[in-house]
Amino acid sequence: MLAVNDVFAVYDGAITALEQVSLSIGPGSLVALLGPNGAGKTTLLKAIVGMLPFERGEVTAGDILFEGASVRGCHPAVVSRRGIALVQDGRQCFRELSIAENLRAASLVSRQGAADRFEMVLHYFPFLKEMLDRPAGVLSGGQLQMLVIGMAIMSKPKLLMLDEPSLGLSPVMVQSVFDVVERLHREAGLTVIVAEQTVPRLLKLATDVYVVSRGRIVMHAPPSEMTEERLQRIYLN
Repeated sequence: MLAVNDVFAVYDGAITALEQVSLSIGPGSLVALLGPNGAGKTTLLKAIVGMLPFERGEVTAGDILFEGASVRGCHPAVVSRRGIALVQDGRQCFRELSIAENLRAASLVSRQGAADRFEMVLHYFPFLKEMLDRPAGVLSGGQLQMLVIGMAIMSKPKLLMLDEPSLGLSPVMVQSVFDVVERLHREAGLTVIVAEQTVPRLLKLATDVYVVSRGRIVMHAPPSEMTEERLQRIYLN
């Protein structure tokens, strides 16, 4: 479904952020993209969806293919319509708008079947049904995380990418978020990439693991071979 081939990326024309990064994601996968702060996880996700030019960055070499067609250099709106949704770590939504308005705004990417996807979101996040008319700004951090995942679903993605969804959440809320991620993968058939520093629950869910360090893929292994000890060695080095 997704192939990143020998991608290099820089910021401000000089600062190397990604160096010869390659990965392959098959349909139906749930991939853990692990690495410490500053490793290049977020840059890689933003390179895939075409967001780097908005942050004075660019992909300078290599290619990014989605379902066999290149998306390198495409505008994020084009990438979104092709079926890739990125949930960023800032839990970005319209805080002054209601939950229902946020979900409907997200559906503008793909209007066909929006009513069915709206019901799907309420099925996976039932608490939203009781709060549809409330401003998104009153939600807790964990509730906001679930709302923005719901907004991503409204765009009708084939590939859902989550950038550190556990950031700043309590252990109980992290468990709830990953419960939903697992169900979306298993029941709705979504292909999912989750970027995290290290979340033991994620390793239990993942079908494949890539580890990023200093802008490079330094390890690719099945979850069964990815121990906390191996990760700590990579992070410390």
